[in-house]
Amino acid sequence: MVFALLVSGAFFICGIQLPRKKNKISIAKAAVKDKKKAVDEKYAKLRLSEKIYVSVKNVAAMCGLRMNLFWLMVAAAVFVGFGLGKYLFQSNMLAFATAFVFLPVPYIILCVRSRWYKRNQDELLENAMNLITNSYLGCNDIITAVNENLNKLDIYRPFAEFVTDVTLIDSNIKRALRKLELKINNKYFSEWIDILVLSQEKSGDYRFILPAVVQSMNDAKRLQVEADTVMMRVWRDYFTAILLSFSIIPLLRWSNEAWFEILTTSAAGKILILLMLIMTLVSAFITLKINKPL
Repeated sequence: MVFALLVSGAFFICGIQLPRKKNKISIAKAAVKDKKKAVDEKYAKLRLSEKIYVSVKNVAAMCGLRMNLFWLMVAAAVFVGFGLGKYLFQSNMLAFATAFVFLPVPYIILCVRSRWYKRNQDELLENAMNLITNSYLGCNDIITAVNENLNKLDIYRPFAEFVTDVTLIDSNIKRALRKLELKINNKYFSEWIDILVLSQEKSGDYRFILPAVVQSMNDAKRLQVEADTVMMRVWRDYFTAILLSFSIIPLLRWSNEAWFEILTTSAAGKILILLMLIMTLVSAFITLKINKPL
């Protein structure tokens, strides 16, 4: 008896609990809860095709371009790429590869052009995030918070589409927030959306972190002018390097026809040109990624 009391007291002081047999009903409820959470997370994610379509549509809208005109630009870029590849390399395979590389050129051009729009948009975005955050802290309902400030927002369209989606089309708030994140390309806005998504899980009161994100965005505004200068320098160096790399091929055609024939007809030469085209496309998206506004 004394030994049992001593052991029990030691377990109590150390905070050690004996394993208990779990109730089958509680295990079943936990399994159902995990299954619902997995399904909710699955449908909250966007497919790759949806991400591409939303990104292209958003960039075209920022530049004031209709989608049919954008697809016409894509077709023209493919045609020009095929003709340029045929002229430079005199090979159908390399011409098709060049056409494929020219496929995202209109999107890249529009992204660079929309950079100035994004800079102005980010200045208005801070005010919109601040208004919605203040309302959300009070009502704890993101749909109500957006509705209350919809007429006050300088960036009206994305938030109006968010309200329409979540009230009339798809009631999944997390999925609607992720679509809203794609429509406004800003890393601080993405952090803001991440916290809003976490706030919908009811597992913690994350909404009080939102003002810190808005304050961080405000601190980054003063660095934007310096970043713009660096960004223009990066784009200038990038286009200069691409121009110098591909100008060697026509120069080689006019200066040494035998070497040009080896480069465009041999398997090793074709592989080398394909690698150049692939690296040009990859480097374009890398440069586009690192040149996003703050």
